[in-house]
Amino acid sequence: MANPFTQARDLFKMQSEARKMQKEMSSRKYKGESRKGFVKIELNGVGEILDMSIDDMLLSVEHKNDLISLIKDAYKDAQKQMSKDVAKDFDINKLKSLMGM
Repeated sequence: MANPFTQARDLFKMQSEARKMQKEMSSRKYKGESRKGFVKIELNGVGEILDMSIDDMLLSVEHKNDLISLIKDAYKDAQKQMSKDVAKDFDINKLKSLMGM
């Protein structure tokens, strides 16, 4: 049977590492843009929108559906950049050590 104090220490270590990783990810920035660059978005590493620019021509009721589509495109582009960065930094050994393996 595992020692409860050891388990508590390991849990605390994992929580501490998770907070550290989240802080690191939130400081990273990723940019994405829509087709033809009409909409540009900047995200942090946890997917929150930090900044957005929209071409003035899209700011009319007639272009509402286009604007929605272009915002989605720009967001997906930024997420793709973020995913590539996370995958590049992903270290299976680090994950295993967090899980006590």
